[in-house]
Amino acid sequence: MKAPCGPGSGAVFEHVARVGSTSAELMRRPFGDAPAAARVLLADSQEAGRGRNGRRWLSDPARSVTFSVAIERHGDGAGLLGLPLAIGATIAELLAAHGARPLLKWPNDVWCETPAGGAKAGGILVEVRQLGALQRVVVGCGLNLEPSDAIEAADLGQPAGALFARGAGPDRVALARELGDAVVAAVPEFAHTGLAPWLAGWRARDLLAGRLIDVIGPDGRREPALARGIDDDGALRVAFDDGRLERLIGGEISVRTR
Repeated sequence: MKAPCGPGSGAVFEHVARVGSTSAELMRRPFGDAPAAARVLLADSQEAGRGRNGRRWLSDPARSVTFSVAIERHGDGAGLLGLPLAIGATIAELLAAHGARPLLKWPNDVWCETPAGGAKAGGILVEVRQLGALQRVVVGCGLNLEPSDAIEAADLGQPAGALFARGAGPDRVALARELGDAVVAAVPEFAHTGLAPWLAGWRARDLLAGRLIDVIGPDGRREPALARGIDDDGALRVAFDDGRLERLIGGEISVRTR
């Protein structure tokens, strides 16, 4: 199904039953001669949903929302550092308007509060494809709206959370339209202003600030550290046990709460 995404957004909304990956589907489509209209692709089920660093993303079609947004523009990706944080803050604000209490875990995860201290309830993946001066930014998002027996039973390596109680979540299709509109608006604004408009919102929901974490390098080695919040450009400030102070940019670096 294809339809306008929302009033004034100019985006095209597509809702399909099944796809390999919403982000891969939007990324593979050919470029035209000029920037195309923004597109939002919602899938009830993904056969090859992807998270950060190529990890598989597992969702429950009845209790999750998985969608991607494609925005084309003239430019390059050099000025998009920190975009996942801006998208995270945008999504969290909209979820909060629906009654959720989302937290943000650097650099691109959405968490929820639990008695044990929090659990991952969603993730954001930003990818860029360049063809000459034309750039396509694809933002993928997966959110666990309500508790799912299937997700909780899976071996994910970390607790799985949900943003709403069972039966209390918003309509997933309507929510995808709202979130799609918000992302479509956020990407060009970020390209123009940088992260500044989202810093306060992100910091207010920062899961890691002041907490002990493990910093995991690309070789899998863990180092204990204290998270000290994010810089104005979105880098994570950490203080290691040996006295080092560093700024983490992301890439193949991961962090886990302790």
